[in-house]
Amino acid sequence: MLTDVKIDGQRVRAARERAFLSKRELADRAGLDRSTVGRIEEGVTEVYPRTIRRIAEALSVDPTSLTPQE
Repeated sequence: MLTDVKIDGQRVRAARERAFLSKRELADRAGLDRSTVGRIEEGVTEVYPRTIRRIAEALSVDPTSLTPQE
């Protein structure tokens, strides 16, 4: 069973902005709803590991770059 994991919304937003993508464009590329991307960037939601992978692929970054650094 997949468990929710932490994703760093600020890192997602920074990567999205570096890629010159809107929330809608990122959502479309990752197969997500725009509101989901917004909630992730605001830190309101936790996500499944597969969602982190989908966002990372859409942004062409390593998935670990989107998780909190400890």
